[in-house]
Amino acid sequence: MSDEKKTSEPPQREEAVAEEETRGRPGKRSVEEKRQAVLDILSGKATVAQVSKRLCVLPETVEGWRQDALAGMEAAFRQAPAVSDEDRKLVTENAQLKRVVVKLEMQKELLENALEIERSKRPTRPGRS
Repeated sequence: MSDEKKTSEPPQREEAVAEEETRGRPGKRSVEEKRQAVLDILSGKATVAQVSKRLCVLPETVEGWRQDALAGMEAAFRQAPAVSDEDRKLVTENAQLKRVVVKLEMQKELLENALEIERSKRPTRPGRS
């Protein structure tokens, strides 16, 4: 019996050891743990003190996670909305059509100028208007 008590750890301790092994060094929290902690704080399910106690980290650390998350949200809201493939195609097509219109306008101007020059070169005949 004494051997069983020494080799067997309580289930909670085994889970904690397994978590530490997946996280890397002890005390380092995974992105998922940080995300859940911040969500708990923002939703009012827990306070910074409660989360820091549960995760065994300083309250300042948890507050830093919260500030980082809020800054990330702010940056996400400032970004331009994502452009769909269809919108990209339309923008490209619009730019191509604008270039064609400009080219045609230039050709028209050149032809009108050439016609004007050609007309000015013709000698005027008396009696004809």
